[in-house]
Parts: sequence; structure tokens; C-alpha cells
Amino acid sequence: MKVSRRRTRTAASRSTHARKVRRSSSLAAVESQVDIPLPAALRKDPSLERGSVALVDVEGHNLKLRFLRSSLLSDEASTLTPPEEAALTKGGVKPVSDEEMRVLHARMASAYQQLRTASLSVEDAARRLGVNTSRIRQRLADRSLFGIKDGTRWLLPAFQFRANGSVPGVEVVVRRLPVDVSAVAVARWFRNPNSDLSTRDDDDRPLTPLEWLLGGNPPAVAAELAAAL
Repeated sequence: MKVSRRRTRTAASRSTHARKVRRSSSLAAVESQVDIPLPAALRKDPSLERGSVALVDVEGHNLKLRFLRSSLLSDEASTLTPPEEAALTKGGVKPVSDEEMRVLHARMASAYQQLRTASLSVEDAARRLGVNTSRIRQRLADRSLFGIKDGTRWLLPAFQFRANGSVPGVEVVVRRLPVDVSAVAVARWFRNPNSDLSTRDDDDRPLTPLEWLLGGNPPAVAAELAAAL
């Protein structure tokens, strides 16, 4: 079995990420646009500001708007220091415009909605694991299951479950996740190949953390990588 340690994320890696963001044609993601006057009920809402992102559900002839907290999106956007921004500008890389940043946030909102829709309720998770709902809430509290607080209820992303139980060792990994990492980032990390996870049986092909766990490999190795997110 081959396991390599993850290198510490540096300012240079953040700059590379930002460069990718700047070069993408994010405005091409806009399928259609409709300008609607802001309802009177929202005009005095102090939590809303220019650039706020909302999920839109069509229900008959009505639109349901659910505005997202900025904390759901903040760690997905570029987080460059002023010197890094200056270095990129000097190198000819144009800064992201406010409109492009709004589209980027909208993409993240869409990813969050897809994750939310595919998640299990506490009751569904209890049936999947063959336990009562109080046990699921206990595992959410001790962070042996990953959950999303959706208003007053909990949702549990489906990636951590199999048809008749949970992914082996997932509780070891989930406990090491930083508490401030977004649900979208966690779901992507579990499903994306990681160069630090490979075995000779797979011809040293990078495995996703889920593949690593489902293959019966040591969860502590994936947990160490999760702690560095």
C-alpha cells in the first residue's frame, strides 16, 4: 500500500486556484434573467444586500425565494491576500468582477441545493442504519455522522451511507473535518480522487476518500487528510 502525505496548502496554491477562477467564463452559466421588483416584505430586511444569493423554487404560479447565508458560500470563493491580488494584477490576470462573483456564488448555491435535495432526513437515516432517531441525533452531536442544519431540522448527505448501512470508517473521517468547512466542499472532497490515497491493488490510481473507505483501507489515513481541509 502506498500512502503519501498531503502537502500544506500555501499562498501559491491559493493563487493558482484564483487564477483558474479568473480565467473561467462564469457569465456563460447564466441561462436566463428576469428583473422582478423587490417585494415590500423584503425591502427592510437587514440581512439582504446587493449580491445576495437565493434558491428559487417554482410552485405553480409562484416563486419561492430562499436566501442563503453568506457563510455557506464564503469558503468556496477565492481568499487572496492583498499582496497576492497585486501580484496577479501585475501579471496581467484581471480581477473577478462583482457580476462574475455573483454567478460563482449562484453556482455554489446550485450545488448546495443538489446536495440538500439528495440528503436523508433523520428518520430516513435511522431506517437506513436500523436504529432509532435519537441515536442519529446522538451521532450528529458527537460528529460521527455529517449533517446539515436546515432551519430546525437536520439533513444527512447521502455520500456517507450505503444501501444497508453507513460507509465503513466514515465516522473516523467525519470527526476530523474542520467545523467551518462548507457541506458542498465536504461532499466534493469525499467524491474527488485524492493523489494521497492510492494502493498497489489499484495500480497506484488515486482513489476518492469514499473509494478508500469502501475498499477497507485504514480510515485514519483519510481522516488525516480531512483534518487539513
